[in-house]
Amino acid sequence: MKPKREGAAPGAGPGGAPGETFEAMMERLEGLVERLEEGNLSLEESIRAFEEGIALVKRCTAVLGEAEQRVQRLTRDASGAPRVDTMEEGDAGREGKGDELPF
Repeated sequence: MKPKREGAAPGAGPGGAPGETFEAMMERLEGLVERLEEGNLSLEESIRAFEEGIALVKRCTAVLGEAEQRVQRLTRDASGAPRVDTMEEGDAGREGKGDELPF
């Protein structure tokens, strides 16, 4: 298991601690999904896990939105207009990795 980031409160409420990293939130979300898929939780525990999962999804979505905005700011051309590089049709599967990132 990965060490927790300092400042992330143990046992934080739904959605994790405010300073928790994206990776930590995703790891927590994956753990919740595994517990729910096992089917060994009571109804109340399942609902709490689901609520926490929804809160994590919302926070992760917000973090990804902020990251996308940062990338867009960094990839503007000299006139300030967004620079969009389109992929050739064969680029995605060039190395046989499908949807995987090239790094």
